[in-house]
Amino acid sequence: MVVLHQGRWSTYVLITCGENNQHPIRLYDVARKSGHSVAKTTLDPSASQVATFEATTAAFSSEGRLLAVARSDNAVHMYDIRALTKGPLARFKHEELDAIGSAGYGAVHACWVEGRDRRRVGIISGGNDGCVRVWDPLIASSDKSQGKVLARTEFDVAYFAMGDMWAGEKPLVLGHCGGGLYVYDHLDGDSLPIC
Repeated sequence: MVVLHQGRWSTYVLITCGENNQHPIRLYDVARKSGHSVAKTTLDPSASQVATFEATTAAFSSEGRLLAVARSDNAVHMYDIRALTKGPLARFKHEELDAIGSAGYGAVHACWVEGRDRRRVGIISGGNDGCVRVWDPLIASSDKSQGKVLARTEFDVAYFAMGDMWAGEKPLVLGHCGGGLYVYDHLDGDSLPIC
């Protein structure tokens, strides 16, 4: 469940597991106090070899109009909540799952980042390919610059956190499924963590 609270209204999204591997996404406006969703759709079926999948996390962009959904099939989908029933605006995919070992956990986390001027936004996600990647919603999903690797580990990404550099925080902290923890404190010329 993802909750967005802005001013006098609150919006939340509930993603559940339904029958036949269907995953409904319901959007609620708490201010209406109706108890009924204002919009509903289902997650796209998995495009990978994974027989079953689930949403692992979801996050609203800062202005509250866009929703990023990380999925256990190693994908991240972006929705506009004003047109939720039209399906994802964009579909981003980490590299294929490793052929060795278990299927892993997919894209385990996704968060939004903003440029210094707050005009540019991006989605950061961590997946089975051991990478934390950045996705730009303003360019085509098929563009070769999509999915730029910010950090790479030898194991699946377990979790990561993006810090606020302008507040003196580390830009990226990354934990992987092998038990390792990495703290990135330097940036490259594009203001991205150095891998």
